[in-house]
Amino acid sequence: MKLVAVIAVALVMLFLVRRNLLQVDLSFPLFAAIVVLGFASMNEGFIDWIAVQLDIIYAPLAIILIAIAILLALITVLAIVLSHLRRRQLLILRYLVAADLGRQEARRMAPNRPAGAQ
Repeated sequence: MKLVAVIAVALVMLFLVRRNLLQVDLSFPLFAAIVVLGFASMNEGFIDWIAVQLDIIYAPLAIILIAIAILLALITVLAIVLSHLRRRQLLILRYLVAADLGRQEARRMAPNRPAGAQ
């Protein structure tokens, strides 16, 4: 059952990458790390080795802690990207408002024209 779950996650990630819904350069390495950790955690020797390396007594907890760390890194990366997008949105909005105010000012300063003239 574990293998089916990890394969399903891998297939969903592949589908998202193929549809350009998940960009490979930003968060894909973290998603791939979760899939690799899923496959590796099916091996009891790997779980025991990780627990020894991290000096954790209860071995399955080591995998859970690593997964939580990867998810926290993913959340941090996505929060940074969202902040950059928000900053760019505000810059574009300021530019559009300034351009609109410039056009309004130019219309106000232009000499009055007859109604039919352009």
